[in-house]
Amino acid sequence: MAFPNERYDLLNAYELHDVFVGAWCDGLSVAETAARLRADPDSATACSWAEIGDGLESLGAGTGVVWIGEQAPGWTQIIQYEGPHIGMNEPQLKLSEGGALLYLGWPLLETEGAEDLEYVVDGRARTSVSLVDPGERSGPEPDALDRYMDGLTLDLETPVDEVLDAAFRLVGRVTGRELDADWLRGSHTRYVIPGAAWDQEKWW
Repeated sequence: MAFPNERYDLLNAYELHDVFVGAWCDGLSVAETAARLRADPDSATACSWAEIGDGLESLGAGTGVVWIGEQAPGWTQIIQYEGPHIGMNEPQLKLSEGGALLYLGWPLLETEGAEDLEYVVDGRARTSVSLVDPGERSGPEPDALDRYMDGLTLDLETPVDEVLDAAFRLVGRVTGRELDADWLRGSHTRYVIPGAAWDQEKWW
């Protein structure tokens, strides 16, 4: 799969082209983002993406690992290394309280495709944009992101790689910065979310 411009090369360089689970939070510090995810504060470790697995012993069931850093003025970015937490409804609502959250992910792109792009504001889901059928919107405000979509190719005729590129561009328009090599090569903070932190039976 080849992304237009340099997107594929960027994701491929960090082994994120087939599996990516990311979120962007408005108005939260790195520490507050971790706290809302119920991460262990003592697990905070500054590292690069290449180092994110260093020192992690065998993880128990339900344990999550996230990488969190400032992304743009007022915005914090999360990439999940282990676990599904930031793609789940309850954590998303907590992360958006008093601000906003965007979620973009494909835990298994080749077999299951990309998940819906989620937009949550102050603890309430506003809209979901299907990246399988980008004309399909759901939620109480299905057009909430339309003002950011001008010129983006999002329709059934668009190859999936271009749809995902457009989704990243949409996120960049909201936060003021697209996912880029400088952020991915930087040092951010790794946190571990204990397996018992969330009642995962409620997520499904």
